[in-house]
Amino acid sequence: SRKVTPQSLVEAAVSAQSIGIAYTYSEPYIWFETIMETGPLFKSRGLKNVLVTNGFMEHAPLMDLFGFVDAMNIDIKSIRPEFYEKLCNAKLKPVLTTCEIAKKMCHIEITNLLIPGENDSVDDIRGLTDYIAANLGKDTPLHFSRYFPRYKMTSPATEEKTLLRAWEIAREKLDYVYVGNIETADKSNTNCPSCGKILVQRNGYNIKITPTAEPLTTEKTLSCPSCGFKTNIVLS
Repeated sequence: SRKVTPQSLVEAAVSAQSIGIAYTYSEPYIWFETIMETGPLFKSRGLKNVLVTNGFMEHAPLMDLFGFVDAMNIDIKSIRPEFYEKLCNAKLKPVLTTCEIAKKMCHIEITNLLIPGENDSVDDIRGLTDYIAANLGKDTPLHFSRYFPRYKMTSPATEEKTLLRAWEIAREKLDYVYVGNIETADKSNTNCPSCGKILVQRNGYNIKITPTAEPLTTEKTLSCPSCGFKTNIVLS
């Protein structure tokens, strides 16, 4: 193992010409103090802070984060309280509260891991989609991720057709819907909500942005070059 400090993380990001840091791959709220030490340093250097979280946190520390956090990806594991009680030994309501507060404070995106037989029914997907559209806005991105069996969770992996069905259902009410952990021809792209033209094309880690009419000289929002629709996508 190698010990790193908040300052060394900043220097590593600058050296790599990264735009910032993502706190992820274990629940960052567990190491809240480290985030509170690191985040302001990144912010002071003009770098971005992104939090990937299950959203289960108290109000006061959540508000402390918004002094420097630019974006959050929040898991809504299911829109049904009984799912949280059965599989997470937790409550759904605090997670939804976090989502609704965060929407007012920074950019947010929602992720939903689809587990066969647990949260992948049409009713589950429609319920989640309806909640996001009504409470977070139809411009809030939603990511459906494929589940794979690990450790004590032994259900078979999510079928690809389940994710594609979820994408179709969610796109009825949401502008930006994506699928993850599978390869698809077009379900990772960002299309103009108005005319359907591809604005951002993704293939794995490769990204191609449709050229805009105006040169990119400063940070700005992306408008569709075809119909002029102004998205909430920020280019920098």
